[in-house]
Amino acid sequence: MKTLQQIVDESRSIVFFGGAGVSTESGIPDFRSADGLYNQKYDVPP
Repeated sequence: MKTLQQIVDESRSIVFFGGAGVSTESGIPDFRSADGLYNQKYDVPP
């Protein structure tokens, strides 16, 4: 953990790649689940 903290502290830029598991845990709806964006009714689908 200390090594990771040092790397973060010394970095000028950081990129994070996350997937659906990260976004759904944050409350952002996914696309494919029963209540996901593809299954909601929109005039123009996402």
